[in-house]
Amino acid sequence: MLGCKAKPVPAATTPTVSSSAALAASSAGSVDHGELDTQAPTDAPKLAATVIAATVYKLADTGSRRLGYIRLGGVVDRDPEPTRGKGCKGQWFRVFPMGFVCTDEASTDLDTPIVRAASRRPDLDKPMPYRYGFVRATSPQYLRVPSHQEQLKSEFKLDEHLAWFEQNRSEVQRVLLGANDIPLDARGVAAPGLTPKPGFKSSPELSENELFGGQSAGDPVPFWLDGGRKVPNVSGYGVPGYAYFADRVRRKTGLSFIGAFDTEDEGVHRRFVATVDMRLIPASKLKPDSASPFHGLEVTDKLPLPFAWVNKTEVTTYQLLKGKDEARAAEAIPRRAVVPLSGNARIKHSERFYQTARDKTVWLRAEDLGVVDKPPIWPEFAEKGEKWIDVSITQQVLVLYEGKKAVYATLVSTGRDKLGDPKETLSTLRGTFRLQSKHIAAAMDSEENSTVSGGSRGHAAKLSANAAETSERLKSAASSGKAMKEEDKRRLANINKGRDPEYGITMRRGSADFELRDVPWIQYFASGYALHGAYWHDVFGVARSHGCINLAPIDARYVFQWTDPPVPKGWHGINVGADMGEGTGVVVRE
Repeated sequence: MLGCKAKPVPAATTPTVSSSAALAASSAGSVDHGELDTQAPTDAPKLAATVIAATVYKLADTGSRRLGYIRLGGVVDRDPEPTRGKGCKGQWFRVFPMGFVCTDEASTDLDTPIVRAASRRPDLDKPMPYRYGFVRATSPQYLRVPSHQEQLKSEFKLDEHLAWFEQNRSEVQRVLLGANDIPLDARGVAAPGLTPKPGFKSSPELSENELFGGQSAGDPVPFWLDGGRKVPNVSGYGVPGYAYFADRVRRKTGLSFIGAFDTEDEGVHRRFVATVDMRLIPASKLKPDSASPFHGLEVTDKLPLPFAWVNKTEVTTYQLLKGKDEARAAEAIPRRAVVPLSGNARIKHSERFYQTARDKTVWLRAEDLGVVDKPPIWPEFAEKGEKWIDVSITQQVLVLYEGKKAVYATLVSTGRDKLGDPKETLSTLRGTFRLQSKHIAAAMDSEENSTVSGGSRGHAAKLSANAAETSERLKSAASSGKAMKEEDKRRLANINKGRDPEYGITMRRGSADFELRDVPWIQYFASGYALHGAYWHDVFGVARSHGCINLAPIDARYVFQWTDPPVPKGWHGINVGADMGEGTGVVVRE
């Protein structure tokens, strides 16, 4: 995926990073309890969000600082009695560990239909907190179970589509072994050697219904849809009460799922999938996805720095000939092999080579590796013994440090233009930062523009220009008769088919537009720039984003849980700062 910027959204539905100071208590009745209890009583009553994102304010005042938010159906502890405040038509309740929520966006009745309907929460124990998939064909987002006649009216060439789907069902609904299939220990670390070979199928096999978030192979129609929709439209896309769908979802959109079930009308059987915003997509229009099973490694005495990942295919080791400016290819080495290094480097035939630690006669080309090594200069975080994150753009690696001790390392994908100017190119912002906000999952578009990013960077035009320039360059090279690199030949072939292999997505006519919902484990460190999980590609170690730092979901979850401050129980996201605690340091360097 590509970069990160924000689109303006209504403040009432989407919490964003706020720089305004909390308002002082007013004569109208706003209350500031000062130092709030961080531990709720064991018998504390509950409060649940009834909108997609219920804001948690510092004070009982909608003008005060936004501490974070609770996702639809999320449940938190609260005070037994309401408090006075401003800007809320309902009641204000103090919640734990701090802050206030208005019942315009929440309910103290956990049996209310919308809370019961949204009871499927993100699974925080898994790298992929939801089941995910991609839209294979444009589809209505139904608000209730549509009749067969309504489906015919709403879906283009439906009969042809259903015939194709039934003929290919067993093939197109398969998934590979993915992120959630890798065993993790209590800290979220995957044991070395557990990354499977590509093409290995998921085991144990899940039913089609379970692949889309169902709890069994044959879940019934849920109560909130049985006999008609019994909960409000919370999607944010307003339609009249009689409408049976709210907007369409485009091809290539990434979705998260909370349930699936079979239906039958006029003899036609069809499975529908419920998304987080309580809309329905036909399963035949979806392709389930399981994300990359790749993961990083703990840095230990058995695997100290420096070491490297082989980040390309068809890589060989080399023997460096003494007295000659020559490197002779030796044995093949697989992609993503982990290679301990001695720390020695040499230049042969104008190329840099690194010496392996276990056999000093074996060398590898620098351009084939993602090298994990100490930074050239220790930042202040390290000197103070703090936890901090080190990201190298040239090496495409991320290392977690405790002071000057490396504890975990992995491959990442940063901005595709690497060391370019982030204001002019698709590059990651370099510098020293602290985390600004954390979100368990949030939507992003084709540029990883997010409603919770806290900033914006318009790169769509640059993307189109860069893609056009690359296309013209490759076509010109091909027509000239000059020899082309194999990777350029492959890329030109894909461009001619309407695909850009650097992104791994089919491009629309003149556009790279699509949406990714519930991108997991987002952590913003600067306005519009974040660390986050990427479930849509598996080229970690290769620069390819629009500026964000992509991690494999296993690593993204581990980093999210390792950093400070933690997201409170029941919350979905927080704005880091004086109220919630100082964010972990981040260094992005060459």
